[in-house]
This record gives sequence, structure tokens and C-alpha cells, in this order.
Amino acid sequence: MSIYGYYEKTLWDRANGFGGKDTKTASSTPFIQKKIVRHAANTQGRDFIVGDLHGCAGYLDTLLRYVGFDPSTDRLFSVGDLTDRGPDSPAVLDWLREPWFLPVLGNHDAMLMAVLMDQLETVSDVKEMSPVDRVRIEVYGGSFFSNGGKWLLPFLQGSAHLDTLAGWLDLLRGMPLIRVVGADSPSRFHVAHAELLGGDADWCDQTLDQSDAEENPLWESPHNIWGFDMTGDGLDHVLWGRELRARVAENGMTDQPGLSRTYVGHTITVMRDPSRLLTVGSHVFLDTGSYKSVPNDKGVCDQNHGLTIWCHQEERGWKFNGEKVVDVRVANGQEDAE
Repeated sequence: MSIYGYYEKTLWDRANGFGGKDTKTASSTPFIQKKIVRHAANTQGRDFIVGDLHGCAGYLDTLLRYVGFDPSTDRLFSVGDLTDRGPDSPAVLDWLREPWFLPVLGNHDAMLMAVLMDQLETVSDVKEMSPVDRVRIEVYGGSFFSNGGKWLLPFLQGSAHLDTLAGWLDLLRGMPLIRVVGADSPSRFHVAHAELLGGDADWCDQTLDQSDAEENPLWESPHNIWGFDMTGDGLDHVLWGRELRARVAENGMTDQPGLSRTYVGHTITVMRDPSRLLTVGSHVFLDTGSYKSVPNDKGVCDQNHGLTIWCHQEERGWKFNGEKVVDVRVANGQEDAE
């Protein structure tokens, strides 16, 4: 049985109560330590949300200067995927120490976390995890280096970088899957990586606001996830799902009346009018392919792509493609996406 088949089996065993008491009870050391983090509305400054960074530290520096970001009053949320594929993943990871930088975990961040746990031999932590999480680490870690993770290889040579790697792991494990901002405010919004959908039911404000939201059955429900290309659970779906984006391609639009504005990334989406951002239901897609506008080793790039940052209060955004900053606005799901 492949590791992927074994992962699916452990998910169904947990759902059906098979495999011993450890399959159903909460593990004392979960792979993902925080699912939901809540923030009060920002009454002093502005809230920005940035798309998938993928190591494009210089692009973000440019955008923060352009918008006049004030770290004393403004906050910068991120839809995750901080590393891989772009030019400077370590510089982006260093921002995790800044109190104004508030990312959610992306699938690339989770893959990196799994590799670091393996490389640092955190055996005691892994032994304390549930069977599902132990296999999840193998699935995620096995995909890292083939998905832009080769930048990490020099850091794995010898012992000189062990403290750096351990510091990154601690910071990554502090990142949640979902951030809920201003729950009691008319300007409420959420930040997640891929999408807030589920198997038998979808996330909404009411389920996110429940006192036991971290234990909601949506997290453990096994179901086929478009974009994960196999059976996964609710954690996998928030990190990997591409169902909403697939519905756009099939003209199967959906409303999400019970879910406030939700900013996501994960799936690169550039509209035929590149100054527009795709919205589907309550979701706004902010991944406009930052690393694709960085010239590769042959000098090739696509400047319709770039890094996008959005101001929630001002309801406008900006995209930098390495040469210029352009204004962006939200579009509706009926407009054409490439």
C-alpha cells in the first residue's frame, strides 16, 4: 500500500472508530497546533492582506513602502505559502518574528514544517501525535523538495544551521489555519489559505464562532478534495482545496450567504483584465503568481503575474510585477479568469 493509500485508510479508520483509542481522541501534540485565531477589529490603522509570497521578499518590501505601511498601527495578514519557488524564502520566514505580520499556514508552509520535524528528529513530538498526523507528516514532507523546496538543502548540510531550522519550526508551528478578524464588527473578514469548504457542510460565520470550533467535526470528516487529488480531512481542505476555483471553470457558481468576506490564495488566478481579482461566493483570490513575474535562469517571466496586497478598509489593492505597481479591484465570478 502506498503512503497515500495508507493515509486515506487512517482517515477512514479514525472516522469509523477503528484502530484503537488513539485514532479518535485528540492527540496531545497535534501536527497543526492552532486551527483558528481571533483578532479584534483594527480601530487604529489599516488591515492589509497579501497573496502567496513564495519567497518574494523584495516584492513585499516594495508594496509596503508604496502603501505607506505603518507597523505601529497597521497589520499585515498573509494567506500563507511564504516559501518556495521565489528568490528569498529565508527572508520571508524572518518576518514571522514581527508582531504586525499575521500569516495563516499554507500547504507549502505545512510541507516545510513536516520536513523540519523529520530533519530535526523531533521524535518525542511525533510519537505523541495521532496516527493520522504521523502519516500526514510523511505525505506532506514527501512533496516538499519537488515543489520548490530545494532552497532548503544548503541549510541541511552539517550542523551549522540547526538553531535557524529549529527557530523556523517553532515559528511555523505557531501559525493557524484560519484567522477571524473583527467577529462582532460589520467589517468582519477571514483569512485562510485555500478555501473554507468542507465535505458534508461548509464553514460559515456561525460554525467559526462556536466555542468548540476547534473540535468541529468538519476538521476530521474524510472526503475527496479537488486539488489534493485524494481523500483528506478538513485540515487538508483548508490547505489544499481548489473546488471553488474548479466551479468557476465549470460555470458552477455558488453563493455563501452565511460566510463573511474570506481572503484566500493557493490557486494562481489572473483575470483577463489583470487589474481585477476573482471573487467566488465570499472568497477573494489573492494569489496572482508572485514568483512567475520573477525572471528565471533564462530571463523568462510573465508580467501579468505579480504579488498582490489588499487593504480591507479601503477596499482596494495593488500588484507589483517587478517593474511597476498597478491598482487592482475585485471582480465577480462571472468575469473571465485565465
